[in-house]
Amino acid sequence: MGSLCPIIFFHTHFAKEYRLKNYSGYLHIFLNDRDIRVKALMDTGNRLYEPLTGKPVCLVEYESLKACLTEGKDTPHVWAIPYHSIGCEHGLLWGITADKVIFQNHEQKIEKCGCIVGIYPGKISKNGDISAIVHPDILKSNVCGRSRI
Repeated sequence: MGSLCPIIFFHTHFAKEYRLKNYSGYLHIFLNDRDIRVKALMDTGNRLYEPLTGKPVCLVEYESLKACLTEGKDTPHVWAIPYHSIGCEHGLLWGITADKVIFQNHEQKIEKCGCIVGIYPGKISKNGDISAIVHPDILKSNVCGRSRI
C-alpha cells in the first residue's frame, strides 16, 4: 500500500498541472478597433450557448471589456442570453459579437471570428488570476484558422 501513495501523488499532481497548462492561456478580444488580452481558462463544463444562433458563449469580466465598449463607436450586435446556475434559475447575461477572438496557450493558437462574448458583471476568480472563461466549442470550430505553435 505504501508504494501506491507516490503513484497517486504523481498522477494527481502532474495530471492537474497538465490540465492547467492545456486549459489555461490568454484570450485576445478584438472589438471596435480595439483589442484586449486577458488570462483565460477553457472550461469543459461551460455549456452556455446563445439560443437564437446556437453559438457558444465565452464569458469575460466587464472590467476587462469596458475599454472596448466605448460610446460613440458602432455597437456590435448585442445579445440577451438566458442562463441558469446554482442560486439563479432564470438569469440574463448580456453578450456582444466580437470581431475576432484568439485563444492561445503553450501549444496552440486558435482564432474565431464572430464569437459571442458574454459580459460577466463580477469577478470570475476570487484572486483575480482569471478574467475569462472560454467555451470548449470555440476551440473546436475555427472560422478564422488554427495553427500549432
